[in-house]
Amino acid sequence: MNDAFFAQDDEFGLIGACLTGTLDTCADAFAEVKSEWIETNTLRDTYETIRSLSQQNRQISLPELGKEWKKLNGNQPIPFEDWNKAMEVCPSPANLPNYVKGIVEAAHRRQLRFTGDRLIRESAVLTLQPDQIVSNAESGLSIELSRETLSTSKQVAGTFIDQMQERFARKGTLSGITTGFYRLDQMTDGLQLREMAIIAARPSIGKTAIAIAIAEAAAIQARVPTLFISLEMSKESIFRRSVASIGGVPMQNLKSGDLSEGDMRSMSGASAKIASSPLWFLDGSSSQSIASITANIRRAVRKHGVKLVIIDYLQKIKAADRAEKRTYEVAEVSGKLKDIAVQTGVAMLCLAQLNRENEKDKGRQPRLTDLADSGQIERDADCVMLLDRDRREPKGEATIVIAKQRDGECGLVKLFYDGQFCRFSECGADT
Repeated sequence: MNDAFFAQDDEFGLIGACLTGTLDTCADAFAEVKSEWIETNTLRDTYETIRSLSQQNRQISLPELGKEWKKLNGNQPIPFEDWNKAMEVCPSPANLPNYVKGIVEAAHRRQLRFTGDRLIRESAVLTLQPDQIVSNAESGLSIELSRETLSTSKQVAGTFIDQMQERFARKGTLSGITTGFYRLDQMTDGLQLREMAIIAARPSIGKTAIAIAIAEAAAIQARVPTLFISLEMSKESIFRRSVASIGGVPMQNLKSGDLSEGDMRSMSGASAKIASSPLWFLDGSSSQSIASITANIRRAVRKHGVKLVIIDYLQKIKAADRAEKRTYEVAEVSGKLKDIAVQTGVAMLCLAQLNRENEKDKGRQPRLTDLADSGQIERDADCVMLLDRDRREPKGEATIVIAKQRDGECGLVKLFYDGQFCRFSECGADT
């Protein structure tokens, strides 16, 4: 009997489909249904026994199932009655998708009920902040409601072929989100969904400026829904920097208000461009906790379809728990940001600080080992870019050192920086 929380008929149907179908039928079931989602004890144990046979590439039949059952479950009685009922319930393995749908939906409803109960309990705990409670609930749902992570080689092959056909159809265009810098895009193939990229530098090198440039390219030029999270500057300050960059209005003039009529026209035009783009801002004035940030990312993805998240900067985010060492806290934050990128499907771009050791050797390009506070950032990141220039010069050449790429080459990208407008550009474009 099926109800909202218990799909017993579908559980019997699932077992029947496995018993009357092929090894491929069983593989399809395993890819969709977790064992713990089956509520009937004998059917859950049967499902695990079938899985064991399948992994050994053995025939799925009642005699073989009985032998494997005794091996796995000892003296527990063999549920022949349930197995016969399962084969009666399932007239054809072709009905498997319907059984899977019923079991998954019931499991999701049980998890929703559990989460509701958890919210009620945790809301009464004074030591827990509301944003932490919400984050716990959202994270729990995203994990518990996810499907089986194991895939057959056949399924992976199909996905691979689909991806290659898609890339062939693009004729060499980017697979990821553009950064706005041609050479950087060529080397990285853009910022990839479900991955975390890092841009690291010492203070006053231009991390925020290049992050804003990438946000502009993605949101204004490519119309990619983008969320810019700043933990150092207000959203108004970020907007002002973007106006200076796009409109070519000196930052000093915008700050002082000493604007000509031409500056006013340029400012208005740049403001209109930004205002009409799918770009959202969040600053750290309300909260800088990892729980709050991940909760806001989930909501932005859900409400606005955000595909790119830019965070300025990673080491400013507070971990959920105070750790003995700062490196442990940064490692926790880094890991959770990578997880949220994978879970929500966004491209994550995080700014990060380099440590002071980088400044001791004058003229040395930054290295991966210069990442401040934690080597875990390097391990979590799919791509690490190190920004370098002479901070004493308000205008001049800058270098992006691509120090790590999981699926691409490392190397150097040359850019030009103009501090008057807080703007990076391709070398030769604005020099």
